[in-house]
Amino acid sequence: MSNQILLTITGEYHVNLVNMLSEKTHALEGKWLNSKINHIDNQMAGLIKVELDPQHLKQLIDDIKQLGLTVTWMELPPIVEDQVTRFNLSIDAKDRLGLVKDISAVLNDYDLQLQNMECNRIGVPDIGGTVFTSHFHISTVNPLDQDELLKSLQQISTDLVADIKKL
Repeated sequence: MSNQILLTITGEYHVNLVNMLSEKTHALEGKWLNSKINHIDNQMAGLIKVELDPQHLKQLIDDIKQLGLTVTWMELPPIVEDQVTRFNLSIDAKDRLGLVKDISAVLNDYDLQLQNMECNRIGVPDIGGTVFTSHFHISTVNPLDQDELLKSLQQISTDLVADIKKL
């Protein structure tokens, strides 16, 4: 019997790291179900959801640590995917202090689960400041009024532009 495990992996990034991680999982008859791996400068952080026989978990953890990485794990409860609705949300605005906090508060008010978030600040000399641009992958098991969500987000700032698309 296999369990679904979420691995959190951090450490120094190097070429072929993803290949080595997948080989370690495959060698133990594990299957990658989902992953998010990012690196900044020479460091990486990754979340990898695997299906694995529990008797092989300790070996997988040990194998990952031998690559010089830090790893933590947790067993995941089964999720009924057909009850989940997913959305892509894009937000652009003039950058200001507290913008991510305000956006996340609105998402929380709508009981939305944040699956992935990527935010960037881009310097724009023509406006004498920076622009905040972001992409969110969100999900919910509850009905969502997209127009109401967009109105709530646009109340954060008069220059905020938001767009949402159901996946």
